[in-house]
Amino acid sequence: MQNLLNKFLARYFSNEEAIYFGLLLLCSFLFIYLFGSILLPVLVSIVVAFLLNGLLSTLRSINLSHRVSLFLTLFTFFSFYVSLFFLLPSLGKQINSLIQSMPLIATAFQENLELLSQAYPEIFSEDGVNTLFANLTSQFSSLLNNALGQLAGTISFLISTVFFVVLVPIMVFFFLKDKEVLLPMLTVLLPTKRGFMNTVFSEMNQQLFNYVTGKFIEMIIVGSVSYAVFLILGLPYAVLISILVGLSVIIPFFGAFLVTIPVLLVGLYEWGLSDTFYWLLALYLIIQILDGNVLVPVLFSSRNNLHPVIILIAVLFFGGIWGFWGLFFAIPLATFIKAIFNAWPQPKDVNNT
Repeated sequence: MQNLLNKFLARYFSNEEAIYFGLLLLCSFLFIYLFGSILLPVLVSIVVAFLLNGLLSTLRSINLSHRVSLFLTLFTFFSFYVSLFFLLPSLGKQINSLIQSMPLIATAFQENLELLSQAYPEIFSEDGVNTLFANLTSQFSSLLNNALGQLAGTISFLISTVFFVVLVPIMVFFFLKDKEVLLPMLTVLLPTKRGFMNTVFSEMNQQLFNYVTGKFIEMIIVGSVSYAVFLILGLPYAVLISILVGLSVIIPFFGAFLVTIPVLLVGLYEWGLSDTFYWLLALYLIIQILDGNVLVPVLFSSRNNLHPVIILIAVLFFGGIWGFWGLFFAIPLATFIKAIFNAWPQPKDVNNT
């Protein structure tokens, strides 16, 4: 057993830098796993600053001065950040109204299930419909209770919100402005020879920026088209639901499935099984089909080349560890791991002895 372990280490960890990098990754993973919730504002600020640095580099590439590029980058970030506060009141009203309408939506859903069981008894039996509704009601009540329980600590929730609102933009500003001062502090912990690490981070720098900017464009397009469709049809809570549809593109495969539930429930509540509801269903499916088969290939044809199975594993694994943020960063993290495997020093042949 010891001989087998020695061969494995000699084959894949004969490079000193690879050993150092492996230990660094392990320590970073454990640190984020143990203290990630406490340092979440810092981690979010680092990610945002990293993405904005891609915009800064793009502006520099068109021969703009560093000062002008930095100003335009920060202006773009703060304009988007401030615009969120104008959207939140309207969004809050729709969320409150939706919560108050939940009992009526549940009743409308049950009534439409009963209509389906009467129209198609061979497919939707009455007992099956009642069981399905009872299970869904139980799951929804459990989900709602958990959500309310998490919000019960109002003071800690407000403190966390204030930390995010205040600290994130401040740290993003300094991470961008003083990048040349802060980065050397981190390189002190790294070995002198960093060819392998530079290869990994160079590949990730471009891939991650391209991926996230592509996702942002996809979110804007899908959310805007969905809002236009919902507004034309007169769907209630159009702003809230279109935002959910836009955000759903962050989570591969599962996002589209999850956001379909509120779309259908609100449509059934408003129109029942009418022609307008079927128009909503058809147009929503068209949006999802065009997104998956036209928009995604155009935006990501050269940005990401992960197999769907790898994407599913990444979503399940990182989502299970870090919740929403794990889902959000599942593909970038999977891309990072792929870049490590691609750049890892070629294993040495070890003779069987």
